[in-house]
Amino acid sequence: MPDALRLPLTDPAFVFAALVLLALAGPILAERIRVPGIIGVIVLGMLAGPTGLGVLERAGVVELLGSVGLLYLMFLAGLDLDPDRFDEHSKPTILFSATTFVIPMVVNTLVARAFGLSWPAALLVASAFTSHTVLTYPLVRRFGLAQSTTVAVTLGATLAATVAALLVLAVVAAGERGDTGAVFWIGFVVGGSAFLVAALWGLPRLTRWFFRSFGQDRTVRFLFVVAAVFVTAAISDLARIESIVGAFIAGFALNRFVPNDSLLMERLQFLGNSLLIPLFLISTGMLIDPLLIVTDPRALALGLALTASALGAKLLAILPVSLYLRADRAETGVMFSLTSAQAAGALAAVLVAVDIGLVGEDVVNAVVLVILLTCVVAPAVGVRYAPLMRRPERRPPRLGESIVVPISNLDHAEEIMRLAGYLAAPDSGIVMPLTVLNFDASIDEVEEQQQLLTDKAEPAVLGAGADARTLVRIDVTSSAGMLHTVVENHATCLLMGWKGFATRRRSSFGEDVDAILTLSPVPVLVCRPGSGDPHERVVLSITERDLGAGGLPGLELSAFVASRLARQADLPLLVVTQRADPKLDLLLRGVRNVELVVDERRRQDSLTELTCSGDLVVFGIPPVRAGLGKGASRLAQTLPDRSLLVVAPR
Repeated sequence: MPDALRLPLTDPAFVFAALVLLALAGPILAERIRVPGIIGVIVLGMLAGPTGLGVLERAGVVELLGSVGLLYLMFLAGLDLDPDRFDEHSKPTILFSATTFVIPMVVNTLVARAFGLSWPAALLVASAFTSHTVLTYPLVRRFGLAQSTTVAVTLGATLAATVAALLVLAVVAAGERGDTGAVFWIGFVVGGSAFLVAALWGLPRLTRWFFRSFGQDRTVRFLFVVAAVFVTAAISDLARIESIVGAFIAGFALNRFVPNDSLLMERLQFLGNSLLIPLFLISTGMLIDPLLIVTDPRALALGLALTASALGAKLLAILPVSLYLRADRAETGVMFSLTSAQAAGALAAVLVAVDIGLVGEDVVNAVVLVILLTCVVAPAVGVRYAPLMRRPERRPPRLGESIVVPISNLDHAEEIMRLAGYLAAPDSGIVMPLTVLNFDASIDEVEEQQQLLTDKAEPAVLGAGADARTLVRIDVTSSAGMLHTVVENHATCLLMGWKGFATRRRSSFGEDVDAILTLSPVPVLVCRPGSGDPHERVVLSITERDLGAGGLPGLELSAFVASRLARQADLPLLVVTQRADPKLDLLLRGVRNVELVVDERRRQDSLTELTCSGDLVVFGIPPVRAGLGKGASRLAQTLPDRSLLVVAPR
């Protein structure tokens, strides 16, 4: 027999081929016998591992890839944790964090003590079961439940419970080693605090700078995000925080930079769901030695008792939060499926206990049995209840979530695309450059326009820190193509170019802007590019009419747009108003580097004197007005070298 085929396999090509085949066959076989695909992969890992057929050794490559898969799983969980929902549901998250740590800690400690373990050993074993691995998270995501309240609360509690469990682990282990002096606590507190500041404050700023400086290439963006995940996880280890917590926090910190519908998110999810997470499940399966567990009565008894206490304690921890959230049975079941599985975290804790001499092999076998049983129970519960759970209601859309930008002349599109990128970036939004062709367009023309948009429009958006998805559409007219694209892609804003003609208000496509403003179901931003010079300042123009009840929607939206553009482009904001009003203090609250000028003259006269070439002038129009109005055309004629942005709310 060739050396490459001797068991266990050691040749890299054969090892990786075996892993990929296991990842492929597991879900297929599991589906045939109507069990969750996750269980199929775990069982095949057990059969192929050293305690089964001995096809693969866990130590070495498989263990490394499994650890990478676990980190990536925690990263995806953090990536899907919407910061807005996290803030909105902070109270139930804090409540669940407390219950899912305290109740399992108490219950499992008492069970471990009942089997004769010392207090330090019992505390370490209990800490292994206070945290959990969100093993069924891919299942939850597949059913579109990642943004639900209960899932958001569960993921937030996962972070807190894991940190608390690791704190117990670190303190007990240090106590057994005699290292609980002032040096230990100073290093632990300072290192942990420095890590959290670097991850939650520094990483987003580094990412924003990198995306704007070097992130115009999608491959570079993808590699940066992946590198950020594992570098953050590695640094968390140096700060005495478990690396899985670091990966989770990295996902949370990068949430704003990876839009849900973007190609970047698609690639990140594909890598995890198709390869890295299955490798983690295979590695977890290889930990299980059913024969050894069955032949060790004490390990079997302790394992069954700890399994019952771990599952029961997690269920007890869920009940107060379920009552607080008024969750139904399906939501409660999904929460239980996410918090009941134990995997590498539990094994890591018990191995620490072995290293410092607190427990023996029987406890390790018992914990492995807990891993096996909980990894079977959690997916089974998830499959039972996830299909029954209500999908989360769509929250009110944010302006920058999905921006359609019709483009006809790519030579003059850079400024408009950059503005769209600035508007979309804070909302983790996506910009969709659009070209509409007539019905007689050939396949070659479609492909040519697609490539031009990719080469010329996308880099400007990516350079502004947002993501882009180019669209080429064939329709009856350009205006019909724009409006149909807005509806079909659930757009939240339409940003279009405008020639600024005084007598014929035409868009860059030559279409009637007034007609599009009337028919658009979303806010419309109309941009007349200026001299082409880089913007030096954002100017918000406010008239007496804007301050009235009819003009308030236009004022609110224009103030929001102007302040966001100034903040994202790092430009000063000049507010020119015909009258001081308390409303302005509320609209501009929190905006930095802003100057307010009261000028009672007509908008045209004041802006002629107070603005200069390179300024971006923003003003709103009332939603009741059917079109831009004559004032916008006169202003475009008077200020030919200023960029104008007219904001029309819905």
